[in-house]
Amino acid sequence: MGYATIALATLGFSVGVVFRLKMLLLVLAVLLVGSIGFSLANDFTLLKTTLTIVTTQCTFQGGYFLAMLARAAFASAR
Repeated sequence: MGYATIALATLGFSVGVVFRLKMLLLVLAVLLVGSIGFSLANDFTLLKTTLTIVTTQCTFQGGYFLAMLARAAFASAR
């Protein structure tokens, strides 16, 4: 699971650097469906499913937020 977290944060950062809000919403919707599918495939309880979805979304959005901070820092440096 540690590798998945790093991959999600890296994916969030790369989406944040390259794309804007519309792509963020699209990727979040895909991650939501993927998280639900993963939880159903592994027969998780409702609580564990909810935690899986929240953790996935927060990790991705954290990476996206860091990319927005980096983008703003580089823009102000110019």
